[in-house]
Amino acid sequence: MTTNKKRKYHSPEFKAEALGLAEKTSIPSAARELGLQDSQLYAWRSAALKKKDGE
Repeated sequence: MTTNKKRKYHSPEFKAEALGLAEKTSIPSAARELGLQDSQLYAWRSAALKKKDGE
């Protein structure tokens, strides 16, 4: 049996602050502090870099 968990959506401001924290410490450390998976922060960082390169 599976449980239906609601997906969490984070605002662009939250993502930016999380990435800022990750720059100061490390991605794994920031993820633990924020209750996120490391892979989520890596994905946000990758998306932010792609967006920055596209501008």
